[in-house]
Amino acid sequence: MTSVSDLKGSTSYNKEQFRKILRVLNQIVDYLEKFEEHYEKKFNFSKLVELLGIPRSEVDDIIDLFLNFQGIFEMVFKKHRLQKYRAGNQVYLITEKRDNYKAHEIPETITLSASHIKLLNDIIYVFKHVKRGKGFDIVKNGSELLAKVKDMKEAHPYLFELRGNGVVYPSELGLKLGEIIISYNKSNKELDIIQINNHTIRVVDNG
Repeated sequence: MTSVSDLKGSTSYNKEQFRKILRVLNQIVDYLEKFEEHYEKKFNFSKLVELLGIPRSEVDDIIDLFLNFQGIFEMVFKKHRLQKYRAGNQVYLITEKRDNYKAHEIPETITLSASHIKLLNDIIYVFKHVKRGKGFDIVKNGSELLAKVKDMKEAHPYLFELRGNGVVYPSELGLKLGEIIISYNKSNKELDIIQINNHTIRVVDNG
């Protein structure tokens, strides 16, 4: 398998090598997501790279890469987010100020029906694991899920945010709530009351 060091100082582009590296990095990201709700666990990175066929000599470089990304997004992009922007045949990275639903506009007590809980579970799962952080374009005529995202946003606007590119993303509260719902479902726990910061979410029957 191609290692990270194989590309250092290289002046030629090898499409197959690049795709292999991207595939490996995406696999590592998938494994990192397993920290969710299991923060006390140890991630055996040595075993992972062995499983992926990565030389042990590359372990420190790969870990440093992810730690650098973590530092950048915690500090440089704390109040901004990166966006992809196309102009003609050029692709740019631009920044957009985070415009989350203001905390004082979010009800202290939120009531969600069981059907909305299930829908939010599906939305956040697709957002994280299928779309890999890309938003939902609810303007275009699309899938049944997009229609439901639009309905959910109208019913509970504080669970979503509209970015400058006209695409809907889960808000900080919506993402956290969705992650909790997914975790509860995995554990077969019954949802009744969820507390997130100063907000209480109550689950009621559709009745």
